Amino acid sequence: MPFRLSAQPAEPYRHGFRGFRRSAAFLLFLSLLFLPGVVGAEGEEDAVDRSVSYYHFALGHLYHQFAQQYMRQEYVDRAVEEYTAALEADPQSVVIRTEMINLFAGASRLPKAEALAEEMFAEDPNNIELRRLMGSIYSSYATKPRQGVDPDFVAKAIEQFERVAELEPDEAGNHVRLGRLYQMAGKPSLAEKSLRRALELDPGQSEAEVTLAYLLLETGDFNAGIRFLEAVVEGGTRDRRHLDSLASAYEQTGRFREAAAMLEKLVDQGGNSLQIRQRLAESLMRSRQFGRALEHYRELAGMDSGNPVYFLRISEIERQRNDFPNAWEALERARRLDSESVEVQLQAIGLLIAEDKAAEAAKETQNFLESTRKAEYTPNEKERRAMLLGQLGVLQRDMNRPQAAVETFQQISKLAPDAQPRVLFQVVETWRSARDFPRAEKEARKAVEEFSGDVQLMQLLASVLTDRGKTKDAIKVVQRSIKDGSPDIDELLTMARIYERGRQFDKAAEHLDQASKIADSDEARIAVLFAYGSLYERSKQYEKAEAEFRDLIAIDPTNAAALNYLGYMFADRSVHLEEAHDLIQKALDLEPNNGAYLDSLGWVYYRQNKFELAATYLERSLKQYEDDPVVHSHLGDVYYRQGRVADAKQHWSRGLAEWNRSAPADRDSAEIESLRRKLADLELSMAETSPTAKKKGSVQR
Repeated sequence: MPFRLSAQPAEPYRHGFRGFRRSAAFLLFLSLLFLPGVVGAEGEEDAVDRSVSYYHFALGHLYHQFAQQYMRQEYVDRAVEEYTAALEADPQSVVIRTEMINLFAGASRLPKAEALAEEMFAEDPNNIELRRLMGSIYSSYATKPRQGVDPDFVAKAIEQFERVAELEPDEAGNHVRLGRLYQMAGKPSLAEKSLRRALELDPGQSEAEVTLAYLLLETGDFNAGIRFLEAVVEGGTRDRRHLDSLASAYEQTGRFREAAAMLEKLVDQGGNSLQIRQRLAESLMRSRQFGRALEHYRELAGMDSGNPVYFLRISEIERQRNDFPNAWEALERARRLDSESVEVQLQAIGLLIAEDKAAEAAKETQNFLESTRKAEYTPNEKERRAMLLGQLGVLQRDMNRPQAAVETFQQISKLAPDAQPRVLFQVVETWRSARDFPRAEKEARKAVEEFSGDVQLMQLLASVLTDRGKTKDAIKVVQRSIKDGSPDIDELLTMARIYERGRQFDKAAEHLDQASKIADSDEARIAVLFAYGSLYERSKQYEKAEAEFRDLIAIDPTNAAALNYLGYMFADRSVHLEEAHDLIQKALDLEPNNGAYLDSLGWVYYRQNKFELAATYLERSLKQYEDDPVVHSHLGDVYYRQGRVADAKQHWSRGLAEWNRSAPADRDSAEIESLRRKLADLELSMAETSPTAKKKGSVQR
């Protein structure tokens, strides 16, 4: 490729000599060739020498252009001859030597180009245009097609552009070029520094924004990279690569609603490739835009009816919409296309669970595992079997069969020894679910001892210790996992949660204050706001809690957990009931089968004296949370107001029993005392209205 000084752009010569006649070099040559002579011998000799130099330079320039256009060696050789003759006539010419460097570099004669450049740098080390040219030459040599990046040439290019940046420190383009070279050299911190300097000098430098965005995405700083790439896209660019990259970044950070918006822009620009449409449908589904996702998957299935994945996704969406007949129909089509698909099997199990058929789901899983049992498994078969065993273990745990669940989870280790830490995690969670907290602590300690560097297991042990009210010990476990003595935001949030559950609210607030100072993304700020809201609610600072949740929802209007929490907080205090209903209904629209949200809506209806509706939603919630004391207590209250006294007593009694079985850190003494009082009053009321009591009363009277 040609290398040119920026001050001397030239068009390729497309028509042989006619092109040369139109060139600036030819016009210059003619004007100088016929320049009137200078009076005096010395002046005449100088004029003649200059004319000879320009003559050979113009011919050399012509052959140089031919060499670039036709890629023939003979033109290179003739250009060298003419440039050499021109230089003999004018040995100090910067222009001629620069063009020769350009020629040698383009003709793969780099040592000759370097030798000339060194000669010129010896005369003028600050020749900025020459340094820029040499930097460009080295950059080109560093990135030849199909040969990867040559680190030696990258280093040479960096050396030149570092000098350029020193000589022209306030030129943004120099820092952009240097930033890109640092990126090629695998020096992301220096690259970022240079690119940020470019943006300081020229805030609208789109190339710097783009390069910095991709650098940050490559280094895993997705949130910062997204912000820069958003600025480029919002500036009106229609570059498909930027739109695609921004969509990918959104996908990788779980921001599927934004990803779908970017992918739709690509489709609007004619990007109707199958891959883009698949990603769009997936992002719409993951952002719970089920109606639109369903339309796209049906279109995809119509285009390729032999692809089982599309019918699986249709089934999954229909399940989310509680349209179980259509979900089964789509799933059966997927099964016919791929009868061995583990995803089809898992989807069937998920459908049975959604229909509250846990026992059938467990049986279906066991049958599949038994029918595919053999002495040896391929790696893919081992992975599939481990997934199914994990699903079965969870089902058994949810069915209050902890020992069976533990035995099922332990089978995974035989198939995948590397999965042992995750197996131990599930075993501990199983004993927590069974409310056997001493056993859970024992197993968690064993797991941490066996895998001392596993952060997830250490956090689990901290959670179990918190369950048991051992706040101080739990904090020590978290502190052991902190590197360099400086906790990150996740560790601060974990410690704040431990202190909150231990009812040490001041210490919890201190850690949240620290976390708030280092929250540098919307995701982090949302986590901090949610933690603040929970802390203030549990410490009965309701106005502060409301403010935190409203700030969170302003950032993320589709945060179902926050919508539900704020709505339930209103309902529990019997205030703002209409708004509470709307908040919780929005959460349920996002997650229609969430048992906690069903309980919240039932409680709103109870506060509004809509007891039939309240019972409907609370009964649905109880199918998922049959061991939850709050749901039993709520349902008991509803039944009592409906006059179903015996049913109320049954659920209040069960609620009290579940409170007594719950983790010490989660026991609510006020709720426990309230249930005891209700049951005592109910017993007294029933005793007073019994036939025996009436008979005794008449005798006394």
